[in-house]
Amino acid sequence: MAMKTAWSGVFVVCVTPFKEGGAFDETATRRLVDMLINEGADGLIMAGSTGEWFSMSDAERIELFRVAADQNRGRVKLLGGVASLATGTSVSLTQAAKTLGLDGVLLLPPPYVLPNDTELMAFFTAVDAVGLPIMLYNNPARTGVNLDAKWLRRLAALPHVVALKESAKDIGQIADSLREVGHELAVFTGIEPYIVPTLQRGGVGVAAMAPNVLGRQAIEFYRAAARGDWAATVRMQGAIDQLYTRMYGAGVNPYVVQKEAMNLLGRPGGVPRPPLAPMNESQRQALKVLLDQIVMKPGSL
Repeated sequence: MAMKTAWSGVFVVCVTPFKEGGAFDETATRRLVDMLINEGADGLIMAGSTGEWFSMSDAERIELFRVAADQNRGRVKLLGGVASLATGTSVSLTQAAKTLGLDGVLLLPPPYVLPNDTELMAFFTAVDAVGLPIMLYNNPARTGVNLDAKWLRRLAALPHVVALKESAKDIGQIADSLREVGHELAVFTGIEPYIVPTLQRGGVGVAAMAPNVLGRQAIEFYRAAARGDWAATVRMQGAIDQLYTRMYGAGVNPYVVQKEAMNLLGRPGGVPRPPLAPMNESQRQALKVLLDQIVMKPGSL
């Protein structure tokens, strides 16, 4: 069977900028959309986990979809995160995304719920029935559900499931999934240090966090790996690895680290919403030291 979609490349999972006090920052969001497109993104994903969907109301997510679609104007692929604990919510958000002209949705299994097999299949089938292309999101560490190769074979039979964001930290599983559905679904890694092994096994893209912080540098890292320019890939890999180490090893939520790093670099990150909290000053200074070490000058990319 042929690939269901031509989606490929760097789809940036965008932060959602919030103002002090928690209000959605439309101006900063529009600036971020333009910035990432100008830096070379192939697609944007709004209201994913990086976008703090879990702290947003349904109405706020729909407004984010509207603003992003209006600012994007069809320049790159645009997906909306429609994760929810309730099937009805994911369905209604998908319907809104379709009405607003988005190209697709990013869909997690319902977090926390731990549905059985029958319930999980019914969830995906209900969202698929809306008729908008779906990028599945496998993140078992956060959902308690693992969309392994056997599950992907079942889900690939749904007509509107066209892609996969794979965030399982298991090369063996990634390889199994690509062998099982890589000829049908566009498989993206959701973890940038896994770009090279995913591409080597037939993956077609990355659902990326790092471009929020590193912009063109992170996008050029993917491009170098995709064209087999290993000298350039190795030169840039260290920055990606160090950023991820800081995001997941500093005792601070990775979504907070991204926003703090963006703000330090003059990019429109905004502030996190509770329960997430900003870094303290010592953490911020340590992050600044790291950024001084890993951010490459445009001419050196």
